[in-house]
Amino acid sequence: MMNSIEYIDIVIVGAGFTGLSAAKYFLSKSIKSVIIEGRSRLGGRTLTKKICDDDDDNNHLIIDLGGQWITENQKRIFSFIREYSIDLIEQTWFNENPNYLGQLIGLKPLNNEQLDIINQIYNQWDSMALEFENVENALLYEKSSQWDKISLKTFIEQNELVNDLRIKQELKLQILTLTACDCENVSLLYWLIFIRSIPGGLKTLDDGFNGAQQYKIKYGTESLCLKLANNQEIRFNEQLISVDYSLNDKILLKFNSNKQIICQRLLLAFSSTLISPIKFIPNIELDYLSSSMIAGQCIKTIFIYSKPYWKDRKINQSNKQGPCSNIFELKNPHGLIGLILGNDCSLWLNKNENELIQSIIEQYQLLYNINEKPLKTFIQYWPKESLSKGCYAAIYSPSLSSKWFHRNQSLINNRIWLASTESALEWITYIEGAIEAGQRFAQYIINSL
Repeated sequence: MMNSIEYIDIVIVGAGFTGLSAAKYFLSKSIKSVIIEGRSRLGGRTLTKKICDDDDDNNHLIIDLGGQWITENQKRIFSFIREYSIDLIEQTWFNENPNYLGQLIGLKPLNNEQLDIINQIYNQWDSMALEFENVENALLYEKSSQWDKISLKTFIEQNELVNDLRIKQELKLQILTLTACDCENVSLLYWLIFIRSIPGGLKTLDDGFNGAQQYKIKYGTESLCLKLANNQEIRFNEQLISVDYSLNDKILLKFNSNKQIICQRLLLAFSSTLISPIKFIPNIELDYLSSSMIAGQCIKTIFIYSKPYWKDRKINQSNKQGPCSNIFELKNPHGLIGLILGNDCSLWLNKNENELIQSIIEQYQLLYNINEKPLKTFIQYWPKESLSKGCYAAIYSPSLSSKWFHRNQSLINNRIWLASTESALEWITYIEGAIEAGQRFAQYIINSL
């Protein structure tokens, strides 16, 4: 039996930060929109969980298993923080040099000469990124085609300044930490556009005080999503299966529940890597959207302990490396956040979870030279989520600049738009980028009405 068709002027598909920010922007202009979300929750690639059952005395303690860090340099999300009086927690660091990524996982400390060379490479990248007039017109720059053909692995290995293995390790760890992809899979062009999108450049992304990981939201990113969702109509557990734009100035949407909606404007507020299962009528070439980007690969793990045993302990140097390539401290509750990224993530996806837990326990025991076991463990396999397929965000591999989707262009005839942190003009891959894209594309839609 055919369901009746509902008529809505503007539909947003996706209740992550892009979709929620777009809906809030529409509301600020007295324009109504409806958000349709395939999951049963808000937040997209952010995810907040309580660490205990509801009847536990500690059920107010929460963790974030997705995107969580913000900095004062991110003006849009901080405007929301102030508007809603959201409490923040400053990220703490259990090492005086949190930017020396290799040392934090047991690699040999860098000497002054090596640090100087690494800083020179960072300055090279910053200078190259500034050759772009802006992110929006980066592909018009004369060197873009040349840079696109080069992987970051090739750039590092052919750079005359990079003269030893330890420097290579540190540079590759930096790329892995910021993209959740190994350097052979990242285009130099993409990397430079990413850096250009960050006000202040690569140094702004450092860990430590005033870095990009300076704060997190006290009650989790979900608490901000809930504020953004106020006064919005949001429908959950509805996955979009087809988009028929053959009608005159109307778009027919069909969902897995057999519900149908006709709208005038459609904002697809998710990564282009998720678009291929949707059927478009008439058909559009989806390959240049879905196959030209690869999703970052991330398993986020949080191990809760009775005490912060890692405090003031000397990190063991070891050639044996565990699954986690990036480790952060968590307090209240005490814990360690371990990120398994890139190719290592792909390796662990299909292994037994108990094996992974044991391997991380052994990594921490070796790293801090103490025989401690966690009280609780949490593991989020982002590549296994069908409506994410990865985290933090999708990136461009080498030689795909010709397939780059324009950052202010509608997907179809000023009627359908595709927006996410990947299409941001500032803070690409960050929550701030998702907000920027949502607000900007909402204005594009308003201009088209």
